[in-house]
Amino acid sequence: MSASSPSQAKEQDDDTKPLWTYVTKIKSVGGGGNYEIKCNICDFTFNGSYTKVRAHLLKMMRKGVRVCQKVTIDKLIDLKKIDNEATLRVERSKTKSVSLPPVSTQHQMDTNTLGVDPKKRKTSTVENAFNFQDRETLDHEIARMFYSSGLPFHLARNPHYRKAFAYAANNQISGYQPPGYNKLRTTLLQNERRHVENLLQPIKNAWSQKGVSIVSDGWSDPQRRSLINFMAVTESGPMFLKTIDCSNEIKDKDFIAKHMREVIMEVGHSNVVQIVTNNATVCKAAGVHVSSIRCRSFIVNHNINKYDLFLTTIALNPFA
Repeated sequence: MSASSPSQAKEQDDDTKPLWTYVTKIKSVGGGGNYEIKCNICDFTFNGSYTKVRAHLLKMMRKGVRVCQKVTIDKLIDLKKIDNEATLRVERSKTKSVSLPPVSTQHQMDTNTLGVDPKKRKTSTVENAFNFQDRETLDHEIARMFYSSGLPFHLARNPHYRKAFAYAANNQISGYQPPGYNKLRTTLLQNERRHVENLLQPIKNAWSQKGVSIVSDGWSDPQRRSLINFMAVTESGPMFLKTIDCSNEIKDKDFIAKHMREVIMEVGHSNVVQIVTNNATVCKAAGVHVSSIRCRSFIVNHNINKYDLFLTTIALNPFA
C-alpha cells in the first residue's frame, strides 16, 4: 500500500466521493482521473476512476470491473447509504434555476380587472412593435445579475454599463456572448491598460517642461487595509501613479522614504518640483531622507486628508 499524495488525500477527504477511502490509489494511469487502484477490502487491483470504484464496491454489474467478493450484505447496505448521502449532497450543491418574475404584470392586471382571460387576450400592435415582454424579461435578467453577485446598485449609473446595452440593442450582433472570466482578466484588461497609458503619455511628456508635484497620503479602504497613494499633479491635472499596501508593514520614516524615492525616480528626479505629504512626524522625518536626492524638490507638509485639499495645496504652491 503506497502513501497517498496531498492531492489524493484531498480527493479522498472529499465528501462528494466518499468511497475513495475504501481503496488505495497506487499510481496515476493515462490521465483523465484514472488510477491503478487496489481495493482495501478484497485486495483486488484494477484500473479506472471513481466510477469503477463505485461499481466494484456497490456490486454494480456490467460496469467493466469485477465486483468486490468480500462486501457482505450488511456492508453493502452501509456503502449504499454513504453513496446516496454523497449523491444528495452533490444535488443540493448544484445551482438551481429560479424562474424570473412574470412579465407584463400591469397588462395582466388590466385584463383581469376587465374580466378578460389573459390567455385569450390578443397582443396589440404597439406591444409587438416595442417588445414589451422582451424588455421586461431583459430587465429581470439584469436585475438578477445584480442581486446574485451582490453588485452595488450605483453600478447602474455607470455610463459604460448603459453604453454597453445601448450598443448591443442598436447593432445587429446575432449570437453575441459577453466576455468571460478569463478574457476580462487578461486580454481586455491588458488592452485597456495599454490604451490608458497611451492617453497619459502626452501628460508625461510635459513633465520636463512644466514640472511635477508628487502628492502622497495614507488611508484605509473598506477592507481596512492600510494604503498609501501617490499622485503626480501638473497644470494639466492630477495623474494617479500607484498605491502601496502597508497592511503588514511598519510605516516608519525609512519605509515611507523608500517609496517616496522610488516614485521620484519613476517620475524623474529632475522633473519633481515638490512633494506634498501629510504633516505627521513620520512623514516629516521621511522628508529628510528624501532630500538626499539631488533634485529641485522640497517637502511640503500639510494636515490634509482629502483629495480636494490636495489640489488646494498644490494651487497655493505653483511648481514653476
